[in-house]
Amino acid sequence: MFDSEPLDQRCHFETERLLVASWKNLVSGFSDKNDFADKVVSLMTPVVTGSLPEGWQDIDSREKAADWIKARADESTFLTVQLLSSKELAGFVFLHDAVRSANGSIDLKIGYLLSEVTWGKGLGSELIDGLVTWCERAGDIASVSGGVDAENLASIRVLEKNGFRKVATGATSESVVFLERHFR
Repeated sequence: MFDSEPLDQRCHFETERLLVASWKNLVSGFSDKNDFADKVVSLMTPVVTGSLPEGWQDIDSREKAADWIKARADESTFLTVQLLSSKELAGFVFLHDAVRSANGSIDLKIGYLLSEVTWGKGLGSELIDGLVTWCERAGDIASVSGGVDAENLASIRVLEKNGFRKVATGATSESVVFLERHFR
C-alpha cells in the first residue's frame, strides 16, 4: 500500500548516530528563529560548499541563510541531519522531483551535505545507508538518484557502498557523476 502523506512528514529515521527529519522539526525546537539560520551559516563553510551550485556559496549571514533555507524548502523535501548524542546539526538531505508514476511509485533525486567537522567519521555512509533502509521500508520508492561532483571521490564511494551504480546520462559534462539505486 502506498502512502499519500507528503515526504517531509514521513521521511524521518534514525541510524546508530544520526537523526534525520524535516527541517521544520528542528526549527520548532529553537526559541529564536534566527538560531537555525545561525546553524546554517556555521555549517556552510567554503570547504563544504566548494563544489556546490551557485546560490549555495557564501552563506555567511543570517539573511543569506534565511534566503537559502526558503529556497531549499520551496524546491525540495528539506531534511536535517542531527547527531543523536548531542542533537547538533550535522548536515542536510534534499529529496527532489518526487515524481509519482501511474502505479504510485516514486523516483527520487537526492542531494546531501555534511558539516566539515563530521567528515572522515563514516557518517556519510551511515546517512545514506539509513536513507536506503527508509526507502526500502517506505514501499513506494522505486529509485533514488543523484549527481556528485566527479572530484568528490568520497561521496561517490559512499553511494556505491550503499548499492548505487553509475549511470550514463548523455550529458556532455564530465564534471558530474550520476548514480542511482533501484528498489523495485
